[in-house]
Amino acid sequence: MTPTYRDGDQLLVLRRGFRRRLRVGAVVVCLPPPGIRITSGDVDAATQLMVKRVAALPEGQVYVLGDAPRHSLDSRAFGALAPELVRGVVVRRLRAAVESAPGGHDVAPRGELG
Repeated sequence: MTPTYRDGDQLLVLRRGFRRRLRVGAVVVCLPPPGIRITSGDVDAATQLMVKRVAALPEGQVYVLGDAPRHSLDSRAFGALAPELVRGVVVRRLRAAVESAPGGHDVAPRGELG
């Protein structure tokens, strides 16, 4: 499966009041469990923040999966997360690259209009 987000994409993340949006299929920003330090792959090395999709919500836990099963470090490796490790829910992606709109017109991503 191809990644949902690409390098350079900016994500708009709801950090307050997001718990009501926490559902299966939601994309979340989260931390790995205590004792797990991720040094490569789909994580911000400085903050350890990961972007994952919620696959299940067992009682009092959040089971997250990455888009690339063979390469993603997620709940299959470290188990379900405690809800307090979820920092927010992604509500919008701002694409990094210039895209081609219908009709062949190039459009700049939001926030990049000079």
